[in-house]
Amino acid sequence: MRSLLLWISVSVLSGCATYQQDIEAGLSLAKAGEWKEAEGKLEEVLDSKQDKLLYYMEIGALAQNQGDYARSNTLLEQAEKLSDTFFPENFSNRSWALLSNPRQSDYRGSGLERVYISYLKSMNYLALAKQEKDTIKKRQLSDAALVEVRRIDIKLNEIRAQNPSYQDLNARENQAFYKDALSWLGDFYTGGRDTDKFLYRDDAWARYMEGLQYEIDGEYDDARISYQKAANLYQDGYAKQYALSATTSERAWLDAIRMMQKGGFSQSEIDAQIQAKLSPAMQDILKQYHPDDAELVVLEHQGFIPDKSEMSLLLYADPRAYSLVLEPLHGGGTIEENDAFRWFTMVYADINPLNLIANYKAGGAWGTFSGIFTKRVILGRPVWQQLQSMDVDKLLTEQTIRVTVPYYRRFTLDQQQPTLHISDTITSSNQGMRMSSLADIAFQEQLAQAQRDIYEGLIRELLRSWLAYQVTSNVKDDSASLILNLIGQVAVFASSAADTRNWLMLPAQIRLTREPLAAGSYTPEYRVNRHTFSLGKTQLDAKKITLWNLRNPY
Repeated sequence: MRSLLLWISVSVLSGCATYQQDIEAGLSLAKAGEWKEAEGKLEEVLDSKQDKLLYYMEIGALAQNQGDYARSNTLLEQAEKLSDTFFPENFSNRSWALLSNPRQSDYRGSGLERVYISYLKSMNYLALAKQEKDTIKKRQLSDAALVEVRRIDIKLNEIRAQNPSYQDLNARENQAFYKDALSWLGDFYTGGRDTDKFLYRDDAWARYMEGLQYEIDGEYDDARISYQKAANLYQDGYAKQYALSATTSERAWLDAIRMMQKGGFSQSEIDAQIQAKLSPAMQDILKQYHPDDAELVVLEHQGFIPDKSEMSLLLYADPRAYSLVLEPLHGGGTIEENDAFRWFTMVYADINPLNLIANYKAGGAWGTFSGIFTKRVILGRPVWQQLQSMDVDKLLTEQTIRVTVPYYRRFTLDQQQPTLHISDTITSSNQGMRMSSLADIAFQEQLAQAQRDIYEGLIRELLRSWLAYQVTSNVKDDSASLILNLIGQVAVFASSAADTRNWLMLPAQIRLTREPLAAGSYTPEYRVNRHTFSLGKTQLDAKKITLWNLRNPY
């Protein structure tokens, strides 16, 4: 009977659409650079109240990609208001999500997404200011861009206040042995993984962009401070955490030093910073800047943050060890299934000593080894007795329970080196530099909350299965009870779902190219990975920065 039930459940499951499947058509169009068509598809999918924040973020980003900057800001301002309504949650909304699936709850966004709402808005205001002919309105739009920069600063400071800094993490690595031991013991109950290492604690690139916008506005001391904050973040741990080049810190220091030159610092102070912070190669780049130069700055927003997938786990009881056990639902050897299994062993598998001991007691030496393929939740005898009093132990031995959690499949970032062609005869001597990987930030945020995901999923499916079990247990007719029980098991099994929503129109990575040039007219082209993007004929003015916000979907 159990085998039959599992076969029926998997058959029903294969017909259940997920969020990933819902947005696939719109995402495919966006990846082909068909922004308007992608917008139409996503509007059809993101039409529920629960997805309202996602709607404003996704459509707002697509409007920007179409050059419709005013509409983009109108949409993103709505996203701003929703994302700032932090903790007050509708109880009935949350309860229904617990009994159905987490997509029935309001999407609340992540810290990264809150920061990049303001980031995109600032880009919109800069683009609108560039188009505006009226001097007063141009100034107002430039000021609005700076308002968004200050919002970014406030949001990042909020995130920093809630999470340990890179200095805190570095201090832990050098702490006394007894403190290490206490931390190790504490990890028994957190899966043995230091999730603090994966947290989004600050954003060096967003800090750098604060500096760039202050520089565009002529506020050189504020620009210096922001560039310096970015440089310190890159070198303290941001570059290492997100697999960026160490030269990211040097680039930020170079720009901080340029602001010192513009801000009246003494030559001895400037020379000291040059020697301390810049390699000979970066010192050569610094020498390319001259007081009356124009500058072309290219921000390449490339690719898309990866979409989440669902991983299915089977939940069963181990009464001998007073614990619950979760293991991946194996379905073959496809790439996606292999990725799911790797994610499970990386994030959930039993590697801490308490779980190893419980596995050993339950299954001897093999039980210990098999722990790398399972996740054990140790309840203890008192809790187990409470479950027995509610017949939950019978529920877990008489039927299969499916728990679903979100995860990221493996992804690779484009590693091609972009080139900037200023004209037919001039090619930029400065190579594009990857300054941020939003894909890696999103990936690590998911790692950091993975333990919460699995426990919330476990509680949700236990509750739903127990309610269905109680309904059938109270039916007196044995045949009817059997049929209802089968239907209930299949329905609960097939409808198990994880929340795989995230802001998919954000870029996977951001590359920066800065080129100081003599004032004049140019027709810049940006070439990367066999694709060419043209800015068209552009006038670069002396002592001014021209910003090229380039959205590369490929």
